[in-house]
Amino acid sequence: MPIAKCRLQGAGRDESARSFASAVKNCRRWILLAMLSVSMLTPGCAYRMGSTLDDRPPRTCEFSVVENQLFPPRPGLEYQLTRRLKEEMAGDLRLRLVASGGNVRMRVTLMQFEEPTIVKDLDTAASSEILLRASVVVEATGEVPGGKIRRRITTTDGWAPALGESRETAMERLWRDLSRQIIDAASDWAWEEE
Repeated sequence: MPIAKCRLQGAGRDESARSFASAVKNCRRWILLAMLSVSMLTPGCAYRMGSTLDDRPPRTCEFSVVENQLFPPRPGLEYQLTRRLKEEMAGDLRLRLVASGGNVRMRVTLMQFEEPTIVKDLDTAASSEILLRASVVVEATGEVPGGKIRRRITTTDGWAPALGESRETAMERLWRDLSRQIIDAASDWAWEEE
């Protein structure tokens, strides 16, 4: 009899543990549903990149398309950089893209693009790792108290894709990093004081 008694007591504990686990699971579902409802009904904050440490208003920036002066010609790269640059500008609090009449008129020229192979697969002689490098010249003309000022900078960035990463992913990272450098140059208030 003591063995049967132990089994009954053990079964009771298992049953109560199962009912407790079921109650916790139902409670989690209700909490998740409540949190989801609250998040959908309340306005959220939009995450944006950029510095808001000063009280300056965003600069208006005129920009159309990146100019391609690559030799040998590599058509299409300028459109990829243009698309990414406009996406980054849309998310940056320091600049506001306008069609005309901006504080800054920006001209971006793609001057150099290299894709040297770093490692080759010795079995197939195919590239297994590449390094992407691009150089751009940014000319920004801005209205400042006392006249106009022009600034010309050259920026270069590179990206080596990680093992197993596609070329397209590496290109997106390269364009993102280059775009951020261009935006930093266009939104820098210090160059007006030069």
